[in-house]
Amino acid sequence: MESQRCWLVWSEDLPDGEVVVPIKTKDGLAIACRPGQMTKQMFDDLNAVARHVIGVGIVSINDNGGCGKPPDRRRE
Repeated sequence: MESQRCWLVWSEDLPDGEVVVPIKTKDGLAIACRPGQMTKQMFDDLNAVARHVIGVGIVSINDNGGCGKPPDRRRE
């Protein structure tokens, strides 16, 4: 199975009122973030989290509409 990728990019070309918008690409999931709405440190930290959750399989990107749900970790 090919490894999946998720990353954040700065973009001013977002719909009015949106701060972040997920974009499914052939290479994985890009998350466009409006500049000025978060610090560079937050942007970098979210990028690190995205790489981790995709890399260890907590979240997966599927072909039917975006990210899969994270596993249910509640104890029954």
